[in-house]
Amino acid sequence: MNIFRIAAKEIKSDFRDVRTLFFMLLFPIVLMFILGTALSNAFHWTISVGDVHVLYNDQQAGTLSPYIQTMIQAAKKAHIDFQEASDHIKGIKAVQEGKADGYMEIGPHGVELYTNERNKIKGSIVEGMMAAFVGRYQLAMAVSEVNPGFVPSNQRMHDEYIQERSLHSKRKPGAMDYYAVAMTTMIALYSALPGSALLRGERTRKTADRLLAAPVRKSEIFIGKLVGNVAANFLCVAVVMLFSQWVFHADWGHHVSLVWLLLLTEVVLAISFGLGMSYMAKTEGAARTIAMVIIQLSSFFGGAYFPIDETAWYAHLSPLSRMNDTIFKIVYANDLSRVVPTMLLNIGIAALFLVVAVVSVARREGL
Repeated sequence: MNIFRIAAKEIKSDFRDVRTLFFMLLFPIVLMFILGTALSNAFHWTISVGDVHVLYNDQQAGTLSPYIQTMIQAAKKAHIDFQEASDHIKGIKAVQEGKADGYMEIGPHGVELYTNERNKIKGSIVEGMMAAFVGRYQLAMAVSEVNPGFVPSNQRMHDEYIQERSLHSKRKPGAMDYYAVAMTTMIALYSALPGSALLRGERTRKTADRLLAAPVRKSEIFIGKLVGNVAANFLCVAVVMLFSQWVFHADWGHHVSLVWLLLLTEVVLAISFGLGMSYMAKTEGAARTIAMVIIQLSSFFGGAYFPIDETAWYAHLSPLSRMNDTIFKIVYANDLSRVVPTMLLNIGIAALFLVVAVVSVARREGL
């Protein structure tokens, strides 16, 4: 019962501190809004190709011409515009000068295609379309030789014969979606700062002796303050997350409960780190400085301010990089394989710092 009373007192004390509320709530929300708005153009994952212009010259190809004309009509729906060229030389020259994206010459022996290397995207589109057409035409001719009545000249194409499914999710986070996750995980890591003053602050305020004089065991004080601090900081993180979801309409996916658990383990990790650092450093200022430096480095190399390359060696050194990557996989790929390893790693590192704090408290006469 004493543990819950101490935890409740810790929560009330944290929320009465205006500076704590300002820093833990307004700071990430304002930063989320600024970065998500200013860098919105940097998160456009699609490329506009525009219309593709192709010249062609039909030199009376015989049976191939009706198929070509059918393809030209169908290509207009895909914004591929075919225009007839007067002769071979003008068609080649138009491609060389960049006035056309491709030149197609239809002769008695087949189709010859010319593209410009300076515009590889549009050239690849034309090449892919023609390769598909030639393959389909050859198949149709082969079948018609066996059964001429089976393949009509104006056979309708069916796109549903082949279904494409990417191994990687095509969904990508927008700027606001990205910074909603990044700022939420970053502010969870900032829980290390109040954690560094969790027990040392009692000694600084000269209230540690009064706590020890009360009919409460030292272990109850330690657990109660730890639970209360975790609850208070997790509530701040939850408010930031819900604000981003309801006001900024950030996408947190369909597995929100798993995201909550991940953030809770990160808060436990951050507070345990700050608590352990308060006993490893000689002064409160030194503990706070060390915690702040590590938080800033983790934020910078963990993608809090800008996206980073997941394959970079330094990306794996930051707990934020691991957290962000796991959450993005949950939200945009429905990949839950990294949830348990990330949670266990957070709890494992937190346990190491808690052991340091527990051993230090046990050796001291006071807190």
